Amino acid sequence: MKKLIFILAVFGSTFINAQSVIETTFVEVPLAEIDTFIELHKKVTDMAQGEGRTIKGHWAYRHWYGSGASIVLYDQFDSKADAINDDFRAVYGANYAKLSEEAQKEMDAVFTEWWAYFDGHTDEMRTINYEKYYVSKDAVDWDIPYVFVVGHYNTSGSIADLADAYMDWQARPLVKEGLQLAGGASAHYKGAGSDAQFFSAFENLVDFATTASGQGSDNTAARDTFWSLVGEGHQDQIYIHVGHLVDGVFDLAGKE
Repeated sequence: MKKLIFILAVFGSTFINAQSVIETTFVEVPLAEIDTFIELHKKVTDMAQGEGRTIKGHWAYRHWYGSGASIVLYDQFDSKADAINDDFRAVYGANYAKLSEEAQKEMDAVFTEWWAYFDGHTDEMRTINYEKYYVSKDAVDWDIPYVFVVGHYNTSGSIADLADAYMDWQARPLVKEGLQLAGGASAHYKGAGSDAQFFSAFENLVDFATTASGQGSDNTAARDTFWSLVGEGHQDQIYIHVGHLVDGVFDLAGKE
């Protein structure tokens, strides 16, 4: 996908012409075991790719700072129907059946160890209109451990108005004029989660810190509108990109 498929999706009826649905999975993995989880996740994810999947993108992030789960996984679909009809297990099973008996035993051990990490995981579904609520620099190489910042906000007003104000105050000017690679907004559709989530990507932590110290653009009207619509209890998290699907293969971030 040309567009950054990280996080966020179904704006449902809140936004007009929602283009994508994102299922988000939050997994608690002990810090010392994150590398092990990612290795297992690549093997299982690769085994589950093929005809019968409706998934259009899959992105994985590890937690770096703030509250939140240690691993966040994002699956992107073109519609709610595709999200419901996606058959991970059937495709995994078909590929598994082609393996030798010895290879099947190895995958059994991999899958069992991988699935054990999902005990107590949580999920949510979100929507995003990429035409209205997403902006990116041209020709970005996403095969890097970029910094991914997510803000969770509730509002007593209109989610669309809140998102419009965020895009005008932060996302559009910072991507156009600054170090931010991309940014956007999504709305809650199903499961746990805030009314709106705002996300931004930076090449590294230095670029993020430099941008954060500037407190956004000079569009004070959009800034004031944004904060006037914000409800109580917002949260922010900083993640590091660890890998995503490329042509049916889970590609670890960085040049192997």
